[in-house]
Amino acid sequence: MSILLSLYLKITKQRFRKPFKPLGSKKKSWHLVSLPRDAKGFFEAAPFLLGLSKSGNVVLLMPKGLEWLRSLIKPKQFEIILYERRPVLFSEDYKRVRLQLGERYFHFLIELDKPANISLAYLCNFQRRISFFDNKIFPYYNILMKNGYASLNEFFNIEDESAHDMFHFYGKELKAVERKYRKFHPLLFVNGPDDIEWKGSKIVLGQDIMPDDPNIWKVLHIIDTYYGKQDAYYAFARVNNKSILKQPKEEK
Repeated sequence: MSILLSLYLKITKQRFRKPFKPLGSKKKSWHLVSLPRDAKGFFEAAPFLLGLSKSGNVVLLMPKGLEWLRSLIKPKQFEIILYERRPVLFSEDYKRVRLQLGERYFHFLIELDKPANISLAYLCNFQRRISFFDNKIFPYYNILMKNGYASLNEFFNIEDESAHDMFHFYGKELKAVERKYRKFHPLLFVNGPDDIEWKGSKIVLGQDIMPDDPNIWKVLHIIDTYYGKQDAYYAFARVNNKSILKQPKEEK
């Protein structure tokens, strides 16, 4: 962070100490949501995002590195604004984001990325600015959540639901993937060493399919069970209600 930016943030910090009005019961609130910067974080946030979209309008701030996710999300479910680099106050990306937002009013700013980007608080006149708990970001964010998405769901009165309906695949594409691999169910996706006995078929990452294969998300959609690393593939399998087979070292 530059000395000039640090000084500006410190000088203008007082502007965010104004108390916000009671939440009330708006039928269609507007939410500006800053997404996590990696795919795993996005999939972990998916149930909350889906629930939020049912209670109001949601605009997502998405890093360009996750633009490929747009092909998985159902069309018109969210408005998405992309940025190249993290929008820091006075930067070109910050200016572009602010220009795209225009004069719109948002009831909530919700920061899901870590560490929180305090520059986002300057984008609009947000009364309610929400982030995960970090005592260094108050008062830029004035509602801090200590228990992750469980607290966010409770705050917005969102049911803890599956987000598999948030993602869209054409039936023809899924059938084509099934024909390609010619596996039978129950079908296990293995992300790591293939060191487990299984009565059905397996698709092994790095052997049957490569990580950069665009069909990998369709494969994860048609499997029955997931086994291996707890990465983005794991998070996507959970979102799609796949059973998770624990590794031996996790069993007690």
